[in-house]
Amino acid sequence: MYLVTFRLAPGEYDAEFHELNDAIQAAAEGTEGYLGKRTWHAPDAEEVLVVYYWESLDALKSFGADADHERAKRRWTEWYDAYEVTVTEVVEAYGSGFGEDANPFV
Repeated sequence: MYLVTFRLAPGEYDAEFHELNDAIQAAAEGTEGYLGKRTWHAPDAEEVLVVYYWESLDALKSFGADADHERAKRRWTEWYDAYEVTVTEVVEAYGSGFGEDANPFV
């Protein structure tokens, strides 16, 4: 499994951002190998982390080639003050679970 962590400092969002964001999420969900996502908002800052779970690098690369995703990447300065993307390969995952919110990706 691969994780893509999208760390961002939000800027100003407009209607076009929300339309494009929805289209990108739909593209991710429609990509074979997409396993889901989790979002965290820092309690004491504007920072947001969005972690996307992918079955393989091929699945991730397929999503990365989506036209809406490419367009959004070119326009990031319109909506974010800063961003950082980290791609990580998961070697092992374990734990006790979190009940109803248990991680279905492991």
